[in-house]
Amino acid sequence: MQVLSLRAILIAVALGECVWGVAFYFAPHAVLGSLGRLVVDPVIARQYPLYLASGALAYALAAVDPLRYARVLWICVIERAVEIVVACIDRHAGAISPSAFLWVIVIEGFVSAASVAALRVGEERKAPVVRDPRDRGLMIVLRCFGGLQLFWFFASTVFVQVGSRLLHWKLQDAYTTQQQGIGLLVIGLVSLLVASDVARYRVLVWVPVFSQLIGVVNAFNEIRLGSITWSIAAVQWTIELAIVLCFVWFSRAFLTRKPAPSYDFGG
Repeated sequence: MQVLSLRAILIAVALGECVWGVAFYFAPHAVLGSLGRLVVDPVIARQYPLYLASGALAYALAAVDPLRYARVLWICVIERAVEIVVACIDRHAGAISPSAFLWVIVIEGFVSAASVAALRVGEERKAPVVRDPRDRGLMIVLRCFGGLQLFWFFASTVFVQVGSRLLHWKLQDAYTTQQQGIGLLVIGLVSLLVASDVARYRVLVWVPVFSQLIGVVNAFNEIRLGSITWSIAAVQWTIELAIVLCFVWFSRAFLTRKPAPSYDFGG
């Protein structure tokens, strides 16, 4: 029962993120229209779903072994809480319609309550932490990457003007920029979670790696649409591929090591 409840919520959240992301990417006018908004910055509107995809991957991977990766669901709770806070701020500012605000509160509140209830039932049991000195480099990279994502979360949601100046990108749509920041929050928290116990959460390294690879692919689409130049894309590719190579380099020991000890959580 513990496994089923945790897995059901993780799969539901992953599917929800995927559906919302696909709809936002291919039909942003319809999605934002349902929220009482217009598409102001098409580039940001296309980037936001990419971060949703990374979050969806995290929840999907956690659903494979929900007792082992139960703490990922706490990230889901944090994400929902931030969504509610941002929605309250947006409603106060008149940025979203009353009906959209009500739907956000109901859906996010329900998911949060269900997640907390499932976590209380399927709480992870304590298990000995097996540390491998070869994981130290990967742990450092994960902490640095996670910290960077959290920085951009604050620069996208709280200090939006600061983030705009740092990226040399004119702030046109604060609403979608803030939503993008919440996606960065999830990626950052997942990265820090993996860094806390690489032996247990190693499979979740795919989340930060995927977030960079999908950015590489999206840059080709932005060039095709004429929203960025080849020189800007080249800088983006260099940074993102360098990050991916760091993860690959420090994860290479996994290819030759013995399998990590299994964890018995009972249930």
